[in-house]
Amino acid sequence: MQSNLIKRVITASIIFPLVISIILYQNDLIVRLFLNIVIFLAAFELSRLCFTDNSGNRKSFIFITIVFVSIFLSNLIVKNNIWSFQIIFSIILWLIIFLYIFKLERVYNESNFGIIYAFNFSVLLSCMYSSIYTLYILSPNFLVYLICLVSLVDISAYFFGKIYGRTPFFQIISPNKTREGFYGSLVTCVIFSTSFCLYQKYELDYTIKLICISLLVAIASSFGDLSVSLIKRMSGKKDTGKILPGHGGLLDRVDSILPAAPIFLILSFSLSVII
Repeated sequence: MQSNLIKRVITASIIFPLVISIILYQNDLIVRLFLNIVIFLAAFELSRLCFTDNSGNRKSFIFITIVFVSIFLSNLIVKNNIWSFQIIFSIILWLIIFLYIFKLERVYNESNFGIIYAFNFSVLLSCMYSSIYTLYILSPNFLVYLICLVSLVDISAYFFGKIYGRTPFFQIISPNKTREGFYGSLVTCVIFSTSFCLYQKYELDYTIKLICISLLVAIASSFGDLSVSLIKRMSGKKDTGKILPGHGGLLDRVDSILPAAPIFLILSFSLSVII
């Protein structure tokens, strides 16, 4: 466990500054290129999880093609400033996923992930792309805030769970996740967002709105993590990949931001909370 933790820390200490520097100091083309690389690596890992039966190569090709077309269309949607329709659709889809997780009583092995799964995955990945790219256009600093928030929520859930974890949190999906870890991540979220607002000397109404949005994003990020854990359990796979030492696959790192980014974008834009 300690060896794996060291790997996680080393990997995070390299990846996190790299991502932040790209957002803050690189141009639009580099940011979009980086986002495309992340999306397609995540899509490739999803295809290995879900489309590895006898016709796996054909299904994987179809899925990757759908993702490619979705990203192309997402660029047009963002450039023409009609991203809100796409984001709202993705949030509706996430709400359905959240309700499904709440009502889930047993996880069944899925031997045939069909076109419906491929369509849903492509929608969620392309909407993550649109959300992050739109946030970058509106305010790179706000995008950095989101990444810091989701990262801290993820890290605190891990450590609170390891130290204080007793009660399973959706045990049928992920036995290692605990309610104590979840609650600890929410406390961390409030401390982080409050400290940020105090440091920036924001007014009280703005501070309250940002804290509330951050809490909703923290909750959504936890269910994003659970959704990918559910896919892994359905497919019978332990990890999405091994590209990041100590963390597993890239999908294991972006699962939290899959629902967090669109929810953060639509709420902050609607409530005029843009840094």
